Amino acid sequence: MTDHELTTMLKDLADEPAPPSRIDVDRARRAGGRRRRARTTALVVGCAAVVAAGGVTAVSVFRHTSVPPPVAVAPQPAPVAPVPTDNPLVAKASFGWLPEQVEGVEYGAGGHGDYALAIGRGELPPMIWLSVADREPPVPRDLSGTPKRVPQKVGDRDGYWLTADANDPLNHGDSYLRWPTADGRWAQLHAYYLAALDLQRILTRVAGEVTFANRAVPLPLHVSSLPSSFHLADAGLWRRPDTDGVPWRVVLQYSSNGALVTITVSLPGGHADGLGKPECVTKSGLQACVAIDKAQAAGVTAHELLSRITLLGPDEAKWTPHVIG
Repeated sequence: MTDHELTTMLKDLADEPAPPSRIDVDRARRAGGRRRRARTTALVVGCAAVVAAGGVTAVSVFRHTSVPPPVAVAPQPAPVAPVPTDNPLVAKASFGWLPEQVEGVEYGAGGHGDYALAIGRGELPPMIWLSVADREPPVPRDLSGTPKRVPQKVGDRDGYWLTADANDPLNHGDSYLRWPTADGRWAQLHAYYLAALDLQRILTRVAGEVTFANRAVPLPLHVSSLPSSFHLADAGLWRRPDTDGVPWRVVLQYSSNGALVTITVSLPGGHADGLGKPECVTKSGLQACVAIDKAQAAGVTAHELLSRITLLGPDEAKWTPHVIG
């Protein structure tokens, strides 16, 4: 075969169509799909086996999802002890630590509010008022401007200073500190005339050491009984020696059929509160006075009421929390 003939044959062969492929593309695609589905099924079956064995959620294999945090359970308010019924003066809260400027603690209950008052001496004695409310109290009327809240931790509680000046949490010395209590109520300190370089720290410490419980305040008298028509108007244990000349004074006021009945107990020489001409007795180193503005409406005379009173003396360690009955 000449070179020319060979060249001609190769050219003719190149021009022939290629032989059919031995690979069926559609068949291969279908087979590949079956194998992929088989692998997926095996994976799911394997995960199901793991779930059955170990409690793993199968869907987590395919989708990354963050585990939801546990649902926080709101703490239940601690129960509040019942209010004693044999004492007209019951404190809802009591001070723990107090600064040196404080000379004593007063208590009040009734129409003019329930409070404990840490008080000092002098013409303008330093005062720290402690009160407890069932809900967050409103803004005091005498707080000027637009009130601001400055956060303040009181123990583990998120409280705040209430002030007219956001740059001065102490409100220029007329300070309000509020915080929620463990039993679901709200406590407040209102302090003024209290001078100290670290006043913010002092008041925060005072607040942090307050205890919350209904506590009958011991008083220097016992009353055998009161007429059923008597309803408490106000009760107070006051400590104002610079004002009334005696170290303390107890005042219990009752309304009765439109009359006002006032019992005052102090050291001899103390001022008798109330309306009407007081009748007084001195026993066991103490003075007791009863004033009634409308004796006929009250249903009892001052003399009769005094006869029901036993005085316990000036030693506060001998006073009783069980006052009535």
